[in-house]
Amino acid sequence: MIELEHIVKNFTGGIHAVNDVSLTINDGDIYGIIGFSGAGKSTLVRCINLLERPDSGHVRIDGVEMTELKPKELYRARTKIGMIFQQFNLMPSRTVMQNVAYPLRSMTAEQKRAKVRELLALVDIPDKENAYPSELSGGQKQRVAIARALANDPTILLCDEATSALDPQTTGAILQLLKDLNRKLGLTIVVITHEMEVVKNICLKAAVMDAGRIIETGDVFTIFSQPQHQVTRNFVRTTSNLSKIETLIRDDSPMVRLKKGEVMARLVYIHADVSEPLISYASRAFDIEINIILADVEVVAGVMVGGTVVIFNGERDRINQAIEYYLSKNINVEVIRDAGTDA
Repeated sequence: MIELEHIVKNFTGGIHAVNDVSLTINDGDIYGIIGFSGAGKSTLVRCINLLERPDSGHVRIDGVEMTELKPKELYRARTKIGMIFQQFNLMPSRTVMQNVAYPLRSMTAEQKRAKVRELLALVDIPDKENAYPSELSGGQKQRVAIARALANDPTILLCDEATSALDPQTTGAILQLLKDLNRKLGLTIVVITHEMEVVKNICLKAAVMDAGRIIETGDVFTIFSQPQHQVTRNFVRTTSNLSKIETLIRDDSPMVRLKKGEVMARLVYIHADVSEPLISYASRAFDIEINIILADVEVVAGVMVGGTVVIFNGERDRINQAIEYYLSKNINVEVIRDAGTDA
């Protein structure tokens, strides 16, 4: 559906916003592009519908080279690419009905009303057609923006930080709505975000951007469970409770002060059998104490991902046997501190 080939976009002052990016997004995907502020992700998504024209490279939508279209052809092509933004971009002096109807052309007034009511029902705000944006919550405003983006029956929906201005509960509702639209309408959805939580909850595949380049791509489960690049690992840590251990160590919390011979370790597992009592079994089998400091379990793409931070206490040989046991269960073991050498 979307093919980006060697896209380059520079701005004055020597800013390389997008630097030789190639990306393929399949029909029906919910595809995430994630990066910290300044990574170039918003510029890249605007290259898809040529709101930003690349300095070089190719943009193909369903096989059509967008950069070669004449102005009228480009206008028609853009009607099939909806877009929503962080700040909603609604016209405050117009009602919800008028905002959603704005992109509609070549329709009678009655046809427009019927189309808008259909769209408002689709985004679950059928009773707001006469309201003004100032009378709506943030989530309702974004639903209006989504309805407007769907007015011309697009095949692609671009979402540029569409949930960043919303609270967590409203964000969850909007992401669920986008998933429903993807399923009902067969939309290809591209999600631009700086929040790994958004990618984890909605996307099937993702790309990670840094300094204008794509540094990692793949299905979301693999990116989340086995990040290859340090930037990606930093993103993953923002969603994990286990990352708090670094703060506790830095603050010299009593929770993480080890006695001589103790070992602190991070146990990370993927698709482990949660019915198997791994902690209690190892404690009994190897006659050691295992104190759980932190724990985190999540479901990503239908697969269990999680882990714990623990402190092992006991004879060193038995602690090593427990670690070997966990490794045999495909659990990654990272020793964080070892009071035998750095108490």
